[in-house]
Amino acid sequence: MKALKISKEHVILVGSSMGGCMANGIFAREPNLGGMANINGSGSFVLSEQLFRKRDHREVIPDDLRTRLMKYDPVESPAGPSPVLLMHGDSDEVMPIEGQRDYFHYLKQKRRRHVDFIVYEGVNHQMTEEMIRDLVGWLNGKSERSVER
Repeated sequence: MKALKISKEHVILVGSSMGGCMANGIFAREPNLGGMANINGSGSFVLSEQLFRKRDHREVIPDDLRTRLMKYDPVESPAGPSPVLLMHGDSDEVMPIEGQRDYFHYLKQKRRRHVDFIVYEGVNHQMTEEMIRDLVGWLNGKSERSVER
């Protein structure tokens, strides 16, 4: 951003799957960014790791890993004012939707405005044409709804 002389307020992070998690992690640490769209990712790192471990029949999260995850977990960071779009398929077999839903509820608890959470019925871990249309629409208008649909 410095090299291109772009202010943080003009940067909107967009990521899908692990890219959505990374976008969310950066967004949580940089509250002056212009916004963030997380597609089929998670904004609740510890919860997602717990779900992965349960699904994969692994042991509980070791304390040292939990501590490291909490350091970067968006639900452990203050919620900034910029717009947020969360999108997730309700049939995602790779990234559990619960992490996305938990982050949405965290933002609502913090009384964040400008938060959209769109759930796509029957969609697995993929990007559909409908999702792309919704993303482009959000980028063009940055919706001010705060609903899960």
